[in-house]
Amino acid sequence: MQLLGSQGKGKLLFSRTLMLFLMVSFIFSCFSLSASGEVVFERMSQQSIESQIYAAPPQSPQSSKNDRRGLCSNEIVVAVSATVIVFVLSTLVAFYKCIKKQTSFIKIETSELPERNDVTVFNDIGVTLTYEKIVQATRHFSLTNCIGNGGFGSTYKAEISTGLTLAIKRLLVERCQGVLQFNAEIRSLVSINHPNLITLIGYFSSKTDMFLIYNYLPGGNLEKFIQDRANKIFNYKVLYKIGMDIALAISFLHDQCVPRIIHRDIKPSNILLDNEQNAYLSDFGLSRIMGIETYSTTGVAGTFGYVAPEYAETSRVSDKADVYSYGIVLLELLSDKRALDPSFSVYENGFNIVSWANMLLRNDQAHEFFYTSLWEAGPEDKLMNVLHLALMCTVDLVTDRLRMRQVVEELKDLAPLVP
Repeated sequence: MQLLGSQGKGKLLFSRTLMLFLMVSFIFSCFSLSASGEVVFERMSQQSIESQIYAAPPQSPQSSKNDRRGLCSNEIVVAVSATVIVFVLSTLVAFYKCIKKQTSFIKIETSELPERNDVTVFNDIGVTLTYEKIVQATRHFSLTNCIGNGGFGSTYKAEISTGLTLAIKRLLVERCQGVLQFNAEIRSLVSINHPNLITLIGYFSSKTDMFLIYNYLPGGNLEKFIQDRANKIFNYKVLYKIGMDIALAISFLHDQCVPRIIHRDIKPSNILLDNEQNAYLSDFGLSRIMGIETYSTTGVAGTFGYVAPEYAETSRVSDKADVYSYGIVLLELLSDKRALDPSFSVYENGFNIVSWANMLLRNDQAHEFFYTSLWEAGPEDKLMNVLHLALMCTVDLVTDRLRMRQVVEELKDLAPLVP
């Protein structure tokens, strides 16, 4: 709903005032008509009284008939005048209440209108950001500008000016914990810096709208990359680079942030790429921003297919849940199947990409798991080692699952040979 500006409200109130003036003028004219009727009535009444005082002789039947007719006319005039007055007064009261109600409505909407210039920016980007500029750059958060959706909100591409494009993460306000707490959590995330974490440029918060401002990466997200990799360069070197970048980012959140940050929604669409296939993890810290406890929660925040089984069953989360999600992403990179691929429907309930990988390994058909061109380019031994590492990340028993820093150490031994 588009809110009225101060100029629009002024025009609206002026038109209503003009209507009220015309209504009052109409009422005065009606009073004039009714007053004429009252004069006639008074004159007729006065003649009747005088006739009684001077005891005039009885009138003829025809004269009496005329008097009754005149009296009837007077009653009609009085009745019509009273009806007009009551109708006009009722209309005036209703019109006044309508104006009062709509004026109150405008005040309520105005009070809810965000402070349009209250956009906080942490880095100098060369331009001044305002709420209106963000809304305009995203085309009022249109679907055509939407580049991603998640459990916490949607992300939009915003072309601020020539050469400056930002990514705007518009959050679901109803899931946020309040403006003050939101602002406090955001400011605590500003100090979190890592080469493989998306950069938080700024934010906006009000009772009716909240969004985060990130730098825009032209390479899109990993989900799109996986879908289009037939048209891109995709080999073990690219696979390893993406896998290591994300492992380093998650390990940093778990082991070097105080308090530790558990992402809880690691998936390909939350992994962004630049033009050189460097990977960046986005949406970190949103579980804290949205008021969800870091270590334990009564609800699951994540995406079906990437959520660890113990998290889905008990709603209790640990850093091992992120390790599981990372393992699923790694399996998707290795193969041409999704976490919950439609082709798995022929198997028993709960069959997923982990089940498929384990089944092929048991049947000595592991090569069928890999994306064809990736397996053909090799090296096969390192690809098999990455597959085993991904399965170690996705074991059901939490105590047997690796920690993220262990994943990083394992990956270091699988680095591609430098030509």
